[in-house]
Amino acid sequence: MRFSSRFLFGVSVVCLAILLCLSATPAWSQATSSSTVTGLVTDQQNAAVAGADVRLQDTATNSVQTALTNETGRYVFVNVPSGTYTVTIGKSGFTTFRVAAQQVAIGTVITVNATLEVGSTSTTVEVTAAVGAELQTSNAAVGTTLGSDALMLLPNLGRDVSTLAVLQPGVTPGGFTAGAINDQNTFTLDGGNNSDDMSGDTIGYQTNFTGQGGTQTNSAPSGVVPTPVESIEEFRVQTFGQTADFNSSIGSNVQMVTKRGTNQYHGSVYGYYFATNIGAANSWTNNHTPTTVNGVATPYTPLPKNHRNRFGTSFGGTLLPKFAGGKTYFFFNYEGSRFPNVATYERNVPTPLMRAGVIQVQNSSGTYIPYNLNPVPVTVAGVPYGPAACPTGLCDPRGIGLNPIVNQIWQKFMPLPNNPLGGDQFNTQGFRSTIRAPLTSNGYVGRIDHDFGEKN
Repeated sequence: MRFSSRFLFGVSVVCLAILLCLSATPAWSQATSSSTVTGLVTDQQNAAVAGADVRLQDTATNSVQTALTNETGRYVFVNVPSGTYTVTIGKSGFTTFRVAAQQVAIGTVITVNATLEVGSTSTTVEVTAAVGAELQTSNAAVGTTLGSDALMLLPNLGRDVSTLAVLQPGVTPGGFTAGAINDQNTFTLDGGNNSDDMSGDTIGYQTNFTGQGGTQTNSAPSGVVPTPVESIEEFRVQTFGQTADFNSSIGSNVQMVTKRGTNQYHGSVYGYYFATNIGAANSWTNNHTPTTVNGVATPYTPLPKNHRNRFGTSFGGTLLPKFAGGKTYFFFNYEGSRFPNVATYERNVPTPLMRAGVIQVQNSSGTYIPYNLNPVPVTVAGVPYGPAACPTGLCDPRGIGLNPIVNQIWQKFMPLPNNPLGGDQFNTQGFRSTIRAPLTSNGYVGRIDHDFGEKN
């Protein structure tokens, strides 16, 4: 049973945010875990407007960040969570500039330039779209961003977001990116490293029917911490041209951000059921191998019943009333997986002759000759076997026969062979049957955000 939790990580992020709020000087750089909103404010003569008030309002939570343009008229907001924002820019003596519905995607830089007109600040100039806002001019990284709706609708057998990395151009189904081996892929989750840097591979989560992930055959790369589609807001894969702030490997750089709570409560209950044995044909070996099912002997081994059941729930919204500057938001997700994992197996077991203490050895012509190593004759399947003669007399000089402990294990705990073509076919043969090795997975995701107000 595997237990995974991102709750403590989310709390750590909150604590880190509190410490960052104490810093007097903002960091003017692109954030690797979230996004950046920047721009240039000028007047109608293209002169820089310094000291202009810039407000960045999140439409989902109504939280506001503020900044002032510097002496060159530039402003920047770093560590901006993914979402939709309204940018409002104003200064005394100029009309107010406002552009709404600016979509900020993970790991991108949104540029919103503004031209202020001379007039009253009570007059607002509404701009429906900022020209070139989504054009990435600060870096040459090649990649694709998928939003929550796309993540929910795209076919995904394991329902883990990281497996969708193989849909990017230049990435093979096994996770090899532009010739780089798949252990060179980097995964980040909410800014934290989600790659398995210790083992040198990317195995860590049950992403398919076999319960294998990462570099296993016919499986996709994945991070260490589970990232079910219900818990991820945005997913971005960069395959080429990564900048230095996020270029820790030569493979894919995968960025993921957890969903967050908003002013509206939202949630889901879901379940997926896959039955792989329905309509499937049995194997040739199973059809020709007798076995016992529930105490009843059958002339064949039945097709194993196999399915996978994945289910879960999510819920997010406001957690506490407004305090310490603003509201507290939460998002939680639970996802469980139940996989009976019934499969066929074959093991070598002793033949009836071997169980009786009669071994068969090849002679010079290649024929197997039985030798009864017991001090007394034995009869197997109606055929008598006398004690074999050894150069020094009886082959069992102590006269005790087959070891009683070994005999007990063979008789009570080992089945008779049902596949005569297994083993060496004389002293050992194959026993083929089904075995259940269930896989159970429970994943818990938790995120808490707090708005400390416009100043922090």
